Amino acid sequence: MNLNLDLTAVDRERALRTWLVFHGMDLFEIAAKLRVAHSTVSRLIKRDRASMRRVEQLHNLGIPRELLPVPK
Repeated sequence: MNLNLDLTAVDRERALRTWLVFHGMDLFEIAAKLRVAHSTVSRLIKRDRASMRRVEQLHNLGIPRELLPVPK
């Protein structure tokens, strides 16, 4: 099945959560890779801004920059 997601119609947080589900990534997996608690990842997703370091770490996991919080 070829599914093309148009995430432009939803807010950034919802688009990011949808992207993660579509790509089979969950907060626990991301947290383990970043060596933080899953609640930390949840807060990062909800925020409008995050540290440049965290944004880079998330991007390095393959998450598109346009779905990530703005680096501060």
